[in-house]
Amino acid sequence: MTPERRARLEALQERLGYHFEDVGLLDRALTHASRANEDPERRLRDNEALEFLGDSVLGFVIADLLHRRDPEGDEGGKSKARAQLVAAQSLAQRAAELGLPDLLLLGRGEERSGGRQKQALWADAYEAMIAALYLDGGFEAAHRFVRDEFAHDLERPQAQPTDFKSALQERLQAHGDPVPEYVVVEEQGPGHRKRFRVQCLVHGRALAEGEGFSKKEAQQEAARRALDLIEATGDAP
Repeated sequence: MTPERRARLEALQERLGYHFEDVGLLDRALTHASRANEDPERRLRDNEALEFLGDSVLGFVIADLLHRRDPEGDEGGKSKARAQLVAAQSLAQRAAELGLPDLLLLGRGEERSGGRQKQALWADAYEAMIAALYLDGGFEAAHRFVRDEFAHDLERPQAQPTDFKSALQERLQAHGDPVPEYVVVEEQGPGHRKRFRVQCLVHGRALAEGEGFSKKEAQQEAARRALDLIEATGDAP
């Protein structure tokens, strides 16, 4: 690890409010498989295994916090709240606030193809970082970080997610346009955390794209972007 890299990770630890015994864990959490695969000596380890663990740790901690806040609350409501809090878009936003996108180690090909702007990779790194906290400092360190990170959102009622697909369909039909089609154009990532890229087609033309950790999430994101485009142009396609 170069001195510059170590200094940047030290600054990140200040933002996290936690200092690692093994800073290599934090470095690994920010190492994409594309970078590890370019290492001729195969010494670099990517963050996929950490992402898997972090996903589970995060889900459990959020469930624990929701239960403690409302022990007798409706199970379905708490499940929906947890899903919103750990959604890829939520995690990507938190990763950006911590400066993780700029700290990602990417392979040359992934960098050239715009990987640093992929919010799915930001969310992956955020989960991997939680796993690194858990492995380095135990459950208490991971729990404290997640509790502090999500404190504001846990205290306010969770808004019902907007159904962008229905809103787009209604908007198009009001203008006499056909129902949009959604086509999966790419699948990436390990089986436990596969990412989907979906195109929203209107009149057979790609109007917008969306990404998510499920086809439904990617479709909703594509529909949201399509609605934004329609609002920007002032009319349906």
